[in-house]
Amino acid sequence: MSDIAALLVKYLIGLVGITIVVVIHEIGHLVAAKIYGIEVEIFSFGLGPKLWGTPYKGTEYRISLFPLGGYCRLKGSDDLSQALIGKQRVFTHTEEGSLFSVHPSKRVITYLSGPLANLLFAILLYALLATIPLQVVSMPSIVATVDDYPQLFGDTVSPASDAGIQTGDRVLKLNGQAIVDWEDLENRLLNSKGKEIFTIERDQEVLDITVFGQSTDQGSFRYGLSVLQDAVVGSVRPNSEEYRAGLREGDRITGVNAVPVANHLQLLSALDAAEDTYLLTVLRNNEQLDIQFKAKTDEQGKADFQFSIAADTIKRAGKRFNLLDGWNSTAGIVRQTFTMIAGLFARDEENLRSSVTGMARSALLIGDITTLGLEQNTQSGLYALFYLMGGVSISLAIANLIPLPAFDGGQVVIALAEWVSKKQIRPKTYYILQLMGIICIIGIFLLLTLVDIRHFLAIRR
Repeated sequence: MSDIAALLVKYLIGLVGITIVVVIHEIGHLVAAKIYGIEVEIFSFGLGPKLWGTPYKGTEYRISLFPLGGYCRLKGSDDLSQALIGKQRVFTHTEEGSLFSVHPSKRVITYLSGPLANLLFAILLYALLATIPLQVVSMPSIVATVDDYPQLFGDTVSPASDAGIQTGDRVLKLNGQAIVDWEDLENRLLNSKGKEIFTIERDQEVLDITVFGQSTDQGSFRYGLSVLQDAVVGSVRPNSEEYRAGLREGDRITGVNAVPVANHLQLLSALDAAEDTYLLTVLRNNEQLDIQFKAKTDEQGKADFQFSIAADTIKRAGKRFNLLDGWNSTAGIVRQTFTMIAGLFARDEENLRSSVTGMARSALLIGDITTLGLEQNTQSGLYALFYLMGGVSISLAIANLIPLPAFDGGQVVIALAEWVSKKQIRPKTYYILQLMGIICIIGIFLLLTLVDIRHFLAIRR
């Protein structure tokens, strides 16, 4: 497959995922509107000119030209037009089934139903994904202390190193409890209270070492440890420079530009120190080979390598279906999203570009991660796609709750104001607010498009 065809496939996968999530959002509005007697004039899959449509129970269901989301048009535009033409201070004549003919509480629920549908979809999706048996990474609990690799970790202090733990030690137990793998150790340290007793194996000798963690601003403790892996290639992206140069899965990398490497951290340090052209020395079937290539770069101009380090995996059994699993996963992503939003205000432009994306870049990210999984096996690819769709669904729900007039959140605020004050909003005021909202949406769309364009241009440099 050519590079252009591969790129188009990634975009297509991403756009399909985003479109499904948007349509689910609009289905939420559709269902609530039908329940509360608000007529839905058009429910469209896609945007732009109509390709096909059929009426059913007062609603025209259509497929539009551009498969980029969809929309649900509620009845009420004629009422607004007549009120504006007649310069009315209130909606004196509303049609049956119009948005403006129902109680504000029904409008509140109708507008909230879109984000709610997205959240329910994410909960159900993550609950289903938890039932699927999956191969998960399980690396041996062999550790490195971060102060041994300043090229990667800077001048970071390692409390574990200060206490006597050394790079290459295997952690057998933590506070007397057996450690299964690195992932098990990492998860336990995340919940540390600040003092841990490590039972380690070094040169066939077993030692107990007490380590006091360094407190962080988040209230957790860090121990200055990293996993240590062999520098063996796990996978190479097809059509990448590395693949064309001859790098293959299973190759053991022993050097980078004549600098010897014995583990993956030394490999990363050597790659970070090199520039432009990379000469890898590898062992394959006891034969030494030299592989030279130029890596592609990311938007910061840094090398973006298209190969991964091999990692052992174990099969994780699927759980019984439980909506609580979906709820916990969704709640966790919601918290992460709000944390990211709060952090945006304190970030510089470079980090802002990496956190905020438009539809084009989001579609590419979804497609790229999905195809990366598909290169391993079909199940991994589909799992990645559905997991990302859940994240997009949550983001769409949160974004639509922003209290701007043309967003669901803005409409909810308007309806709540009418409900509380028991006064209907003036048609002209409503029209002006909607116009301002549309301008905001166009502005946000253009801003995100500019962010995407700058990202793609930076990659091309």
